[in-house]
Amino acid sequence: MRSSRSTIVWTTAILTSALGAGILFSAWPGINWPIWVAAASISLIVSRLAAVQRVEIPLIALVAWATVLSLGFALTDNDFLHFLIVVSDAMLLGLATITLGAQSWSELSAKLLVAVPFLAPLRVAAATFFETAEAPRSVSSPRARSIIKGTLLSAPLVVVLIALLGSADPVIRWSTDRIAAWLPDWSFPPRVMFFAFLLLLTLGANSIAARQMEARLPQFPPLGVTSRVGVTEQRMMLWSAAVVLWLFVALQASYFIHPPPAAIGTGVTFADFARRGFGELSFAATIVGAIVIILEFARPADATDRDRVVLRRLELALVIALELVLISAFRRVVLYENAYGFTVARVHAQAYMVVMALILVALAVEIRKGRISVAFGRRVTEIALGVFTLLVFWNYEAWIANKNIDRAMTSQQFDARYATRELSRDAIPTLVQRRAEIPQLQRDSLEMLLACKRLPAERRWFEWNRSVRDADRALRSWNRPPCLRSKQLVQGPAEREHDE
Repeated sequence: MRSSRSTIVWTTAILTSALGAGILFSAWPGINWPIWVAAASISLIVSRLAAVQRVEIPLIALVAWATVLSLGFALTDNDFLHFLIVVSDAMLLGLATITLGAQSWSELSAKLLVAVPFLAPLRVAAATFFETAEAPRSVSSPRARSIIKGTLLSAPLVVVLIALLGSADPVIRWSTDRIAAWLPDWSFPPRVMFFAFLLLLTLGANSIAARQMEARLPQFPPLGVTSRVGVTEQRMMLWSAAVVLWLFVALQASYFIHPPPAAIGTGVTFADFARRGFGELSFAATIVGAIVIILEFARPADATDRDRVVLRRLELALVIALELVLISAFRRVVLYENAYGFTVARVHAQAYMVVMALILVALAVEIRKGRISVAFGRRVTEIALGVFTLLVFWNYEAWIANKNIDRAMTSQQFDARYATRELSRDAIPTLVQRRAEIPQLQRDSLEMLLACKRLPAERRWFEWNRSVRDADRALRSWNRPPCLRSKQLVQGPAEREHDE
């Protein structure tokens, strides 16, 4: 049984690592990342299934979410999204590893995310060394076991030394070049080192999946809140915050009936004020929401039921006011976009407001229950990850380009430099297809800037990326003018600078 289990652990780890070394090393981002994440997830599930004949729901949910999220790597050419996808997948797979054996989703908490970057690498490395040390024991001959063990210990050392000395000695460099010629595009020894790194991760994770019968969740010490905020102090804080926020909400509502022509003494019109301040409002909602959570944990144990009911009602009133403040902030972003154009930063700001609004709903549910439970942190994580997943699969840069072109048809304003330099290839097909709808002056600038866009390089099958493919087709679909790298290409008078 042990031999069969070890065989599955080693075989799946080696195959997954070899696949990663073949399609990830020195490659363009594309379908290669989701292929490898899916392979690593399957490897983990197979190792678990072979050892304990079951696969727990948390493991399936975490690796499935990581795999779905990794698909965004092949759909967008946005480098920032690529970075966030890799980090998110690493966190999800790391969380799946350290929670192996957990029977239900409710056993997971947001606090585990803090432990993942530290605990997951340590457990995986320890499991890899254990599995490596145990491998020779399956061989009956003591001498053969010693040879295998020595080989496993010596091979990484040899690879590292060759990598370091190859640039200092022509003979070693010539030898590695010949090996590279025998193995096309193998980039020996850096690719071998990358394979060893992936093997360290996959072998350790598979070993944990096969050997860990029950969950070994990290035990966090209790918060140990010794400083308590008295009922009177809490009531004063909540009342003062509620009065200020509801006054702001009332003022915003009154402006629908009788909007002031200008802000007194500032020289700034109310329209300008209405378009501004969405960042400040979002920050205010965040800190007040955090204060509500802190006051919940700092509530005195001897508070009477009547006091708790009063405080709970004040907190719910605050949460409702915060939701209305976030609606006001969201509306201000919309007004700002209509006045000055659509940008990535403003879309991200709106996504943050949506996340905060949903978190406040979850907080209201906890307040009505009478206490904030561990489930609240898990819901916050699920909300944030869910909104991020939607952003990954929504080509919001193409949407930004579309909205700015729609706006240009009425305002005669279009920032060609922003559209071509700040947006990724995700927006190029839209810009090419709808360039004729842009006013002539801005269209000329846009076409000259698009003419200087380089065509994507030829890619291998595992580097396929939908955004890159569509951008390549769009750039080849029209008779581009020659690229003019001239200082005379300046921003048009109707173009506006995006400063938010």
